[in-house]
Amino acid sequence: MSSPLYLSVTSAFDSEGWAHAPVEGRDGEVLRAAFEAQHTRVELHVQVFDEIRAVSVVAESKLLTDNPALRERIAELAMRTNEGLTVGGFEMQWDRGLLMFRLTNLFAEERADAKIVTGMIHAAIAEMDRIAPALATLHRAEGGGLAAIDVRDLLQREDWLPVVGEG
Repeated sequence: MSSPLYLSVTSAFDSEGWAHAPVEGRDGEVLRAAFEAQHTRVELHVQVFDEIRAVSVVAESKLLTDNPALRERIAELAMRTNEGLTVGGFEMQWDRGLLMFRLTNLFAEERADAKIVTGMIHAAIAEMDRIAPALATLHRAEGGGLAAIDVRDLLQREDWLPVVGEG
């Protein structure tokens, strides 16, 4: 039987017309979804922790690496991006070389406000989409070219910013 919090999350997805599917075998109640953004396809999961009334949205990059130098540059990219974030943050599964954006909200009621849930989803998609071109640039670089990239400069590229309010 699904919790009221999980049902309110799935209802928010349904209200927006977003395709989603439950994920079995995880702690808490989890659903998975995917969205086409400006720069990348954003795959995410939403996990409900009913006992503490928390909803966590996690978007994942598709670009994995076992290259230690690249993994370090991606970690720098995540850290420098996090310096400017107010809500949510990037993290890495270091051993897999996987970059994720995580955003969690605690709800006072048994049910989640649909506007907050959809805002969380939009934020996760936008942040992963915003970082995607820089992440792809790092992945394309090799050897000394990777070391020569100034991550701060990558983050200043306004031409890579996702278009807000369209689509």
